[in-house]
Amino acid sequence: MIVRRCSTKGAFEAIPEKNINLNLYKIKLKYETIADLPILVLIKYNNYEITCYKNGKLIIRKCEIKEEAEKIANKIYEDAK
Repeated sequence: MIVRRCSTKGAFEAIPEKNINLNLYKIKLKYETIADLPILVLIKYNNYEITCYKNGKLIIRKCEIKEEAEKIANKIYEDAK
């Protein structure tokens, strides 16, 4: 997984190194859902807002530390299995 600062969104983005199909349904069951669209869900986890795309890309807002963004991404990927 690649985690990097997203320059236009003021957040971190996590991108899987290989193609995955993120199970948005499982994510919606485990996290507070703010928005639910066919290709993405917007969730709240602790104080973070995270956009989860079907292709596995995550946008993690309100996070200032790369290592924390990596931990959040790993947790979401694990919970989506």
